[in-house]
Amino acid sequence: MSNPQHHQPVRRALRLLWLLQGHAFDGLRLKQVSEALKVSPPMALRDLELLADEGVAERIPGNEECWRLTPKLIQLARAHDDEMRRVRQRIDDIDQRYTRAI
Repeated sequence: MSNPQHHQPVRRALRLLWLLQGHAFDGLRLKQVSEALKVSPPMALRDLELLADEGVAERIPGNEECWRLTPKLIQLARAHDDEMRRVRQRIDDIDQRYTRAI
């Protein structure tokens, strides 16, 4: 079994994603993030900056003390939805072929 401490940064990043969801307009301040995650403000800032480096989080322009998610995750969800729609269409096409009366 792997060391649970080794996974802590990943767990914090995931918890940070869930925390930031639903705050696209006003975002969250660093203090709110650190308190919600129960980590120090410097650690919360490092995690936010890591997500920002990956294009997943950003400071709100004109309100730089607040953080929010970028559209990147929405784009990911939409790409998944598009793929599922294409697969459903292929299945429907095959289903019609096999249920068509000859």
